[in-house]
Amino acid sequence: MARQPAPEPEEQQPAPEAAAAAEPAPTAEMPAGSAPAAEPAAPAAPAAEPVAPAAAPVASSTSPSVLERVRTNRVGPLAAALTVALVVALLLAILVPSEPNLYASVLLGLLLTAAVGFTTRYLSREHGLLTQLTAFVATVIGVHIMAVTGSIDGVVSGGAGQLLELIGASGPGFDDALLAALATPAVTTGGILAGLVAAIIAGWGPRDRD
Repeated sequence: MARQPAPEPEEQQPAPEAAAAAEPAPTAEMPAGSAPAAEPAAPAAPAAEPVAPAAAPVASSTSPSVLERVRTNRVGPLAAALTVALVVALLLAILVPSEPNLYASVLLGLLLTAAVGFTTRYLSREHGLLTQLTAFVATVIGVHIMAVTGSIDGVVSGGAGQLLELIGASGPGFDDALLAALATPAVTTGGILAGLVAAIIAGWGPRDRD
């Protein structure tokens, strides 16, 4: 007898429960039967903007003035105060009376004190103890030169000069009076008082608080 071929095995179909479980469950936002939407891609980070280089400071073409150079100099105020004291002292020495005169001496001393004090104050960036000391020293020197030079020159040009002319002699001149002022010590009560006034003018102002 001819043998009949064996029946081929039927392909197994997945169970309906497994197929249903494999499918995603419909949500409220997604209707049933629609494929899940793909997640949106993360936004790309913005590219960093290039930082512009800082502009180099432009150097000033104008040179500083003479007064500004004196202010920035370490000994500028001292040099200016001494110069003013000497110049004003020599100019006022010819006005010193030959006879003692209180009002004339006080007036001339105040003029020199104010000139030195305000010069030091104007040319100094700070009005501290160093500025006051500068004004004090310059004023003491200036008052001494003015008083001694003017007194000696005034005495010789007065009655003493006429007496010396009668005997055929001559007294010391202006140059000799200046040399005498430079050779004598500048320690007098009037000079110290004028120096203190100049220091007050140069350092006047509110006290710095820490």
